[in-house]
Amino acid sequence: MFSNTHTIFCPWMIVKTNDKKQARLESIRYVLSQFDYDGKGASKTTLLPDPNVIIRYHRGATQIDV
Repeated sequence: MFSNTHTIFCPWMIVKTNDKKQARLESIRYVLSQFDYDGKGASKTTLLPDPNVIIRYHRGATQIDV
């Protein structure tokens, strides 16, 4: 499914964790990091998602979907 629907305009992002709370928080961080808004830099926490949890899907030369 990924290899058939992954395009430049709508890329797949993979959330790789077994903890639902962490998955939700990292997903929200990813979405918020994609937009510019007032007060974005004034937050006291990091808004960048954890690169070990949020992973961009890359289509390989030979991809087998299971």
